[in-house]
Amino acid sequence: MTTAARPPDPRRVRARREAIAALKAQRAEAARFRRSVTLMAMSVVAPGSAQFVAGHKKTGKIALGVYGGLLGVTLLVLWLVPLQDLAGLAVRPWLLTTFKLLAFGIAAAWVVLLLDAWRLGHPPGLNQKHRLIMIGATLALAAMVSTPFIVAARYATAAHDAVVEMFPSGEVAAASDGRLNILLLGVDAGDGRVGVRPDSINLVSVDVRTGEPAMISLPRNLENARFPDGTPADDEFPRGFAGEDGSDESDYMLNATWTFGEENPELFEGPSGPGPTAVKQAVEGTLGVPVHYYVAVDLQGFRDIIDAIGGVTIRVNEELPIGNKGRVLEPGVQELDGYHALWYARSRESSSDYARMARQRCVIGALVDQADPQTVLANFIDLADASKSVITTDIPQQDLANLVGLAMKAKDQDITSLQFVPPLIVPADPDIGLIHDEVDALLDGDAEPAPSESASEEPTEQPSEERGEEPREEADEPSEPPASEEADDPDDEETDETEPVEMSSVCSYE
Repeated sequence: MTTAARPPDPRRVRARREAIAALKAQRAEAARFRRSVTLMAMSVVAPGSAQFVAGHKKTGKIALGVYGGLLGVTLLVLWLVPLQDLAGLAVRPWLLTTFKLLAFGIAAAWVVLLLDAWRLGHPPGLNQKHRLIMIGATLALAAMVSTPFIVAARYATAAHDAVVEMFPSGEVAAASDGRLNILLLGVDAGDGRVGVRPDSINLVSVDVRTGEPAMISLPRNLENARFPDGTPADDEFPRGFAGEDGSDESDYMLNATWTFGEENPELFEGPSGPGPTAVKQAVEGTLGVPVHYYVAVDLQGFRDIIDAIGGVTIRVNEELPIGNKGRVLEPGVQELDGYHALWYARSRESSSDYARMARQRCVIGALVDQADPQTVLANFIDLADASKSVITTDIPQQDLANLVGLAMKAKDQDITSLQFVPPLIVPADPDIGLIHDEVDALLDGDAEPAPSESASEEPTEQPSEERGEEPREEADEPSEPPASEEADDPDDEETDETEPVEMSSVCSYE
């Protein structure tokens, strides 16, 4: 007798079916999660590819086409366009505005495509854990792909604002005898000053064909400066910039021409303004070469530019006092921030005007040498903000692209230099003919480049009886020094020693 088979337990059957269904649902959910991750990854690598694969072919084709076109154009530009031409494009306001809008547009479009890829991954079909993972991944990836474009847009905005605020619109100056001459002025205009007086006066002349640079330095206490023939100032001062007998000599030195121009604008008409035009004309007439543009750096804010690039490295060859409280810059290789670089360039205690001229030229050289593209890009926004507040110039926006290319040509070349200091000239009664001859020889290539390596000799200072500018009350150290240092100032003590000092014997930059 056989026993009849027992019917299956309905509860077990139901439990088994539920387990199989749960396993299938789990596998389906895992597949959807993998698909979501894949779509997101595809959107990061090639925006639009997720839409194309998911069936939205029209949207995918448009996005992939735009992405491929932009990538191809970028690679071609980087391959075919020289770096100096690219740098020249970066100072065109209209192009910077276009680039900023394009960067924002690309960032926004890419984020939208990522969000759409997340939608195509069917988030309602994912479990809570996977939904949270996908939300976090989507936000993180959106930030990752958009950040470079947002940063690029910020850089473009900073560059645009700097170009528009610093550089006026105007006519482009034509080079003279193949050279472009730019007057660099370090200007003190702080509290306690009567008018604006350039503390540092250097003419940079660059060969527009080769980029070969030359720098000519004039002492601020130069008297009897000449003005170009035929100008109203030349008619007013046919024998040089000088006052009547008994007048204050300091009011008729080279560094007083800016203030004189502001007080007598009818003599110095021009787009640069009467003050800068007066200095440009005085330098032009004294040196016998045209001055095409000027750049004035407010020494009260110079420290901000140094700080913006992370400081400069300079070899200090002698102990330099900082103020009158016993603090000093020690000899040796020094990493100088803006505060100490400004003291280095302007310290007057136990120093002459000519030693200071050489140190200022050294700081300029160090700044140019160490402001490489990587450093400038890394600190670009701070540098642009600092420059807007401390630099004035008449260089027109229309000539910036050419000047950027010229600067890149000149950057790696030796600077041929000439300093008009005693005994070459007597600042109180300069031989203008000799100055013209020396400048002609320098620009014709008959002078040797100034050495940029440190020299073993120490500077010697020998006082003479040359007339100099009378000491005057100076402003406190610019830009809020520490409380213990507020009473100190680089200009507190001034001497009129006239021994010439070569840059190589004062410092070198590393």
